[in-house]
Amino acid sequence: AIRTSLSDPPVIVLIDTVNRSEKKIHVPGIIYPYYLSGAGFLLVWVENQPDPRWENRNYSVIKMIDIRSGSVKQLTWKTRLMSASISPDGKSIAAVENTVDNKNNLILFDLKTNKITASIPVPGNASLQRPQWSADRSEITAISLTEKGEGIISYKPENQTWKTYHEEGYDDLQSAFLRNDTLFYVSSASGVENIFILNPEKKSKRITNSQFGATDLMISGDNVFFCDYTSSGNNICSISLKNASWHNPDVKDRSAYLIEKIELPEKNEMTPLIKQSLQPVRYRKWQHLFGFHSWMPLYADIEKLKSDPTAIKPGFTLLSQNNLSTVITSLGYEYSDKKHMFHSRIRWQGLYPVIESTLDYGDDNIVFRTKTGARLDDPELIKPELKFSNTLSIPLTFSTGKFYQFFQPSISANYRNQYILYIKDDTICDYGQTEMAAKLYFANYHKVAARDIYPRFAHILDLNYSFHPFDKDIYGSFLTLRTALYFPGLFRNNGIRFRYEADRQYVSQISMWNRINYPRGYRNIASENLYFLSADYVTPLGYPDLNVISLLYLTRLRADLFYDYASGTGNYHFDYDDSGSLVFKEYIKKKETFSSFGVELLADFYVLRIPYMISAGIQASWQKGNSSPTIGWLFNIDIYGMNIGRYRQ
Repeated sequence: AIRTSLSDPPVIVLIDTVNRSEKKIHVPGIIYPYYLSGAGFLLVWVENQPDPRWENRNYSVIKMIDIRSGSVKQLTWKTRLMSASISPDGKSIAAVENTVDNKNNLILFDLKTNKITASIPVPGNASLQRPQWSADRSEITAISLTEKGEGIISYKPENQTWKTYHEEGYDDLQSAFLRNDTLFYVSSASGVENIFILNPEKKSKRITNSQFGATDLMISGDNVFFCDYTSSGNNICSISLKNASWHNPDVKDRSAYLIEKIELPEKNEMTPLIKQSLQPVRYRKWQHLFGFHSWMPLYADIEKLKSDPTAIKPGFTLLSQNNLSTVITSLGYEYSDKKHMFHSRIRWQGLYPVIESTLDYGDDNIVFRTKTGARLDDPELIKPELKFSNTLSIPLTFSTGKFYQFFQPSISANYRNQYILYIKDDTICDYGQTEMAAKLYFANYHKVAARDIYPRFAHILDLNYSFHPFDKDIYGSFLTLRTALYFPGLFRNNGIRFRYEADRQYVSQISMWNRINYPRGYRNIASENLYFLSADYVTPLGYPDLNVISLLYLTRLRADLFYDYASGTGNYHFDYDDSGSLVFKEYIKKKETFSSFGVELLADFYVLRIPYMISAGIQASWQKGNSSPTIGWLFNIDIYGMNIGRYRQ
């Protein structure tokens, strides 16, 4: 069986009905609907696998496990199969195929040759669900879906003929199994799903009387096993055919429809449709680059929110996506600190590499002074800040069972019109700098459960190198390494994270802010060389499941115990002056060490039914040499499965 829960990802288990125990044998990949088929010691199922590059294209392949050895084998590659069923003798597999041109076929797969031996078109191109071999292997029954509803049909491989057992209707049919001349099937004809028997005389009887639904029938000898859904979850139940109670399948309609409470006018004159002759027109991509679909009465840059979740400013934002989802655009206006700023971003993902460009204009520009230019006056005319960037990346996603992999190499060119004051020959000001950067990002992580805070196992590598080709005498190069390892904690849904990060700056005249973390609680330090180590232990404290009308929904309280350590050389210390400006304080060339430990207390919640989880709380950190803690506020947003301000799970 496949067991699901809030605390664990879906897992295939063996259930001992005598001792009422279970044994975990395998964690599958992306599998839905949850459907297994077994014969002897073999189990087969269909697993979804994404295309490495194209998000809207995926494949469904057949996998098989031998429960004696635990070995898993993938039988098909880049196929579009559904609902695999293994024959009772363990020699063949039946599955449903839906082609890219929407043709539905019944597929027969031979386990001896590991090849598809037959592809049979379904009558009327009906959509098939849950194929199931009969007990004697002579027929394959399946649920058929057409415009008339769901029915039950069968296929005989011996004479290649189709047969209808249950005409299409509007009752929901979940599964069917043929033994001898009797058809067992699950139907909602009783108001909820129950198990029915159809005899050779075409008479139907109900053998279960579930309150909320009985599904996934399986017959072994004289016993019928099924899953009974209750208010406290699913129970595995069985009934004996000899002692089964027979119920009349006819049930009075207890449905109540809203339309019955609305008074309709007696005469309802319909406006006749005007027949039009439509002519196909060639679709030209360049003429349909923009399709504005949403706007916000504020300015919010998703990329900036990743590092600063409070970066929401007055203004407005326009969002665009073309019909093919290959060009995504955002335009924004921001009014902040009496400045008018304009922002734009366009992402073209129609090619295998993704091309992204950004343009920002209007902020106050920054004047930097090197040691040689410390006493120089500002330029007479300081233009507003202009930032422009182009990035070329190849995002690749893989799924090989219970682990997911994401790999993205990228290169970028960034321009910024900063003023750099320095003295070299006759030049006293450098205006405008171009930065080139290359990045490699790789993540390998285990499937997560709904209550997991961290993935149970994960490995993350982020390598970044940048340099300024036209300003080498001002800026040096910058090499950054970030790594993270995740492991399960001592108890369920607890997690452990270890991080190692390193920054290496080859400074010419100006040192830049570090790209990696300092120990929590430290602020306003920049190091030429910095190494960072960290350990976190996260644990859930409780699940209040508290709903305050529709304003707030509190799901979880959690804690994070941490220890951070860093060592740096060439450290620039900054502090705030009386006017609130950040000014240089001192430079320490020798090695310094920084460490802190503490706790974070967070609450996970939703606001105004917005489907993005928000995490907020406090952080208390004790730095080396300080007896009193530094208190800080934490605020994270989970958008599109990504924790803004934190690592992606």
